[in-house]
Order: sequence, then C-alpha cells, then structure tokens
Amino acid sequence: MRRTGIYLLVILSIVVGAAVVTDAIVVTDRERMEEFIDSVTGKVSESRIDSALSYADPAKLPIELIHEGRRRKYSDRNASKLKPDARRALASLEGSRVHLIQESVSLSGERARVALRLRTSSGLANTVFDLRRQGDQWLLRRVTVN
Repeated sequence: MRRTGIYLLVILSIVVGAAVVTDAIVVTDRERMEEFIDSVTGKVSESRIDSALSYADPAKLPIELIHEGRRRKYSDRNASKLKPDARRALASLEGSRVHLIQESVSLSGERARVALRLRTSSGLANTVFDLRRQGDQWLLRRVTVN
C-alpha cells in the first residue's frame, strides 16, 4: 500500500512537471495580444515603433490605417511607405510615454480585436487594432485611432 502511494506521488509529480513545462513553452493567443499591447504602449522611441510595426506586413496582408476620418491603405504595392509614414505620424510623440488606461481583447478563431484607451502628451486616444492570424503570426489588418 505504501509503495503504491509513492508510485502515485511520482507519477503525479511527473504530470504536474510536464504541465508546467508545457505552459512555459506554449505561448497562447492571449499572451501574444499582451505582447502586442506592450509593443504599442510605453515610451515612444524608434525601437518601440519598429516593435509595433513588426505586427504589420502589407505584402502578406494589406493594412488599413484610419485616423480622424482619413483612410490610408498599404499593400504589396506601397509596403515600403508604411514605416516612414508611421515614423512621421508618431514624430510628435517621440520621447513621450503612451499610458494604457483601459484595454479590451477579443479573440475569435483567426481574428483578434484589441481596443485600447491611451493617454499621451496630446491627450486621450481610443485605438482599435484588428489583427488576423497568418500561420503562427498575428498581423495587423486595420488600425483605427479616434
């Protein structure tokens, strides 16, 4: 009876250990959305902009930017303009911080929507990011800033 208890304890330890290791290795979609939110908040810098833009690949998935009622679309035709346009648009915030006030993340299969209320040196901004999964990667499809 005592031996059986020891064997059960060893088996339970192995199962729990395997579960902990699996959880540490596997990155869930929710964790990826948290990584995305981290990339678009904090101190605005060139490296931070590059980190946020790593979620955009207009050659694979066209992206639409909507700001103050104006729409700008990027696809494989004008993909090279996205980075300089983003840097130019964010130049006024360079060196300042973007503070997260509120977040909402919804995941549905291959689609995700991240809605953020942000405080910047210019005031409050409501931003919605629509993402789609392409293989193992999440890519921006639309960004709306109000």
